Amino acid sequence: MSAGPALPAQISRALRPVLRLVGPVLDLPAAGDGCGGSPVVVCPAGPALLRRRVAASCAVYVAWDSRCGCRYVGSVCRQGVSAVGDRLAEHYGHPTAGLARQEAWTLLTVLPLADQAAMEVVRSAEGWTARLLNPVDGSAHPRVDLAQTPAELVSRPSRQAQFTATVGLERDTA
Repeated sequence: MSAGPALPAQISRALRPVLRLVGPVLDLPAAGDGCGGSPVVVCPAGPALLRRRVAASCAVYVAWDSRCGCRYVGSVCRQGVSAVGDRLAEHYGHPTAGLARQEAWTLLTVLPLADQAAMEVVRSAEGWTARLLNPVDGSAHPRVDLAQTPAELVSRPSRQAQFTATVGLERDTA
């Protein structure tokens, strides 16, 4: 598999606070195709390319324009490793906004989350990402509890067992 595009410095800077908050819930093995050791997968914003490059069923994704401006933040959590590409295809197929999105969204950054991550964690990660990046498009982002980050959600005793079973212990032993 060929390397994807480099993560522009402006986007990298914008993602730093996001990675501080959602980094603990990222699926690092799935993000192995990230840029320079980063858990972020960078890909041109095309559904077919995403299906080939991103093998994640749960993720937060960010669409960027040609000037490295944040256009959209979304999340997906569904069956199948092509979930992110499938979701982007749905965005592009929207009857009124699809064509404008195809023209404006030039780059996608994907933050893969653990497969089968609790929907509460996925929605929290999306909400925090949108709050920090303030995208131009889209406004139906999940509300966030300012006292509770995604990492704190999975650290709750009842969630910890579920998340650990999903992710595995490889991060703790690596």
